[in-house]
Amino acid sequence: MNYYDQSTLNKSRKDKFSLILELPPALKKINRKDVRENSSINLDTLQFSIYGTVVPKNQIPAEDVRYASGNVYVSSHNKPSYESLEVNFTIDNEFNNYWVIHKWLDLLRTEKNGYYEYPEEFKNVGLGQYSTNFTVIGRDEFNKEIIKWIYKSAFPIGLGEITYSHRDAEEIETSFEFVFREIETILLV
Repeated sequence: MNYYDQSTLNKSRKDKFSLILELPPALKKINRKDVRENSSINLDTLQFSIYGTVVPKNQIPAEDVRYASGNVYVSSHNKPSYESLEVNFTIDNEFNNYWVIHKWLDLLRTEKNGYYEYPEEFKNVGLGQYSTNFTVIGRDEFNKEIIKWIYKSAFPIGLGEITYSHRDAEEIETSFEFVFREIETILLV
C-alpha cells in the first residue's frame, strides 16, 4: 500500500541511485590525499551518481530428472556466475570518479606497456587485493534510502566512452562494466 501522495519511485529524477565503493587494497597503495597526478588517485571511498538500476537476474536453474514414467524438475541448488553489469554514471567536475576506474583498469593491465606490470609491491596481486564490495543504494522520492544491493568481490572490466559536446548543457556521462562474485539485497525500511 502506498501511503505517499507521489509515486514510490519518482521516475523524472536521475539521481535516485548511488553506487558507493571502498578502494581495494592495491589502489589504496597509490592513494595520495593531497596530490593530483597521473601516477596516483586521491580518494579513499568513491561515490557515483548512477541512473537506472543495476540488478542482475537472480536465478537457480532447475534440472530435468527422470521420475517413474516421466520427468520432473528439481532445483539444482546451484547458482551460475552472474553476468557482468554496466553502470551509467555522471562524471564529477574534476573527473575523479572516471580517473579511479581508469587507474583500476590500468592496475590490471597497463595502458603504457600492454601487460600486467606494476612496482614490486603489486606483483602477484590476487582477487582480494584488486576487488572490493560495491554498494548500490536506492532512494524513494523523498531521498530516503529504501533498499541496497551489495556486490561482493567486485572489480571493473571496462570503462565506457565519453561523448562530450560544447553545444549541450548536459552533464558528462559515461559507464563502466564490472563483474562480481555474489550479491546481497537488503531492505532498509
